Amino acid sequence: MSSKKTHVFLNNNYDYNLANDFNELAGGKKREWKNIDQLEADIDECLTQDGIPMGEYLDVILKKINRTEFPIVLDPKNATFDDVAIHGILRQRLSKTTVTKNIRYARFMENHKVPVDFRNPNYENFIRHMDYREQYEFKDGNGYSALAHEWKAMQMFLNAYGIKKDDWPYRPPSFPMYRAKVVPLPDQVNRIIRLTYSKDPYENALLQYILTHNFIVGWRVPSEPFIMTTDAVKIYGDQGYIIITEPKKHRSTRKITPVEIMTRKQVKSFKNWLDYWRPKVENQYSSNALYLRPDGRPFADKEQLRMYLNRKAGPVIKTVFPEYHNYISRDFCAIARLIRTKLNSNRFDVYEVKEWLGHTQIQTTMTYIKDAKEYYKMAPYDWINRTLKATCEDSLKNPTKAKKRACWQNFLLLKDTGLREGEQVYRRKKRQQKPKKHAIGFFRSILLNLFSFFYFYFNDIFNTILGSPSCFLVKDGGEKKVWEKNTKYI
Repeated sequence: MSSKKTHVFLNNNYDYNLANDFNELAGGKKREWKNIDQLEADIDECLTQDGIPMGEYLDVILKKINRTEFPIVLDPKNATFDDVAIHGILRQRLSKTTVTKNIRYARFMENHKVPVDFRNPNYENFIRHMDYREQYEFKDGNGYSALAHEWKAMQMFLNAYGIKKDDWPYRPPSFPMYRAKVVPLPDQVNRIIRLTYSKDPYENALLQYILTHNFIVGWRVPSEPFIMTTDAVKIYGDQGYIIITEPKKHRSTRKITPVEIMTRKQVKSFKNWLDYWRPKVENQYSSNALYLRPDGRPFADKEQLRMYLNRKAGPVIKTVFPEYHNYISRDFCAIARLIRTKLNSNRFDVYEVKEWLGHTQIQTTMTYIKDAKEYYKMAPYDWINRTLKATCEDSLKNPTKAKKRACWQNFLLLKDTGLREGEQVYRRKKRQQKPKKHAIGFFRSILLNLFSFFYFYFNDIFNTILGSPSCFLVKDGGEKKVWEKNTKYI
């Protein structure tokens, strides 16, 4: 490989190059990184090099590299992080997103308080870093996934350097067999998708639409919404479907039909987004990306979309649901779809939900069954329709009209999805409404009460005077008692 320093993902100062001393960390020995969130907070400013995202930069480099001339094994003293990234794609057959994630974790490990020396990789140095992280930074099992990701990043470097992994007998901490999934209830999600996130109307709508689509579609955030294009949204009149590209599964695709948010004007549907909001900022730089930033440009990569949601929407959402994180929308959708199958067929149809979410193995979908059962006991109704329900907030001037619209909208949603209880829900809600009091019925009830009162009162008096026993029953305190001449209640 050439000794010339190449562009890097975050910052040239973070990468190794021949100008640096081999025993000196490029990030500086005294620089401390508190946690991975601090690293992610700094990525936004240095996410691109010369305006080129990491994915596009790798594409440019790969076009200029001849696979037959690329070395099979890299020299750790001369190879840069870019060289390892290219090796991961060409020799290890890793995806660009996986390589980008591994490089990000490697830079964090390099600049940690107990750093990993990638110039001179040795097992003892790596173990000291992992032990420090596990002992002082992660407690009660929290953060073990980060250790697993760091180990995967280190494995990519070991493969690039030709070092056998058998000589590094490290095993990351085991994950718990089961963790209860905490998701917001439909009423909380309804508030989340209606919160105000920005004073700019378009930016506020952008966040609301992305969150609505995240919770109803249940795709993998942020990789799948980031890669969505306008061509993947197929709308034909009042019907349509979307084609989701799955980067996690080597860009395979799946087709789903979220009828609740495809073409309806009353909700934040794909049609409303494409016809009204997206054209407001579309320009020559927009390409065919589905979601555009307020400046009309698409998001550079999935990390930029993830951090945009964390910074703009995260703090506001946590006022409603403190445990919120971006991936919780997928958990919510899985549980909501399982509850819908329970309502429709009286059983949890895991295969239908598996195809909807795009799970490779049915065991992944089965992990949601236990949570779905508990949430079904708590809220045995359709979560999707409850989330999209209309509220009185939509029409403060006419709240009665808003309630009627909510009832009718829920009925239409249930009818379109083919649920038999749609009409039952509509009729039940109509019965719950207080009946109107008509003048004729009101006076009729008064006359009947007066007639019954005088009849029983004077009948008892006449029977007492004439000495004939009365043979009718009188209710007193809920008990039936017989009244006769010159006798008492018995």
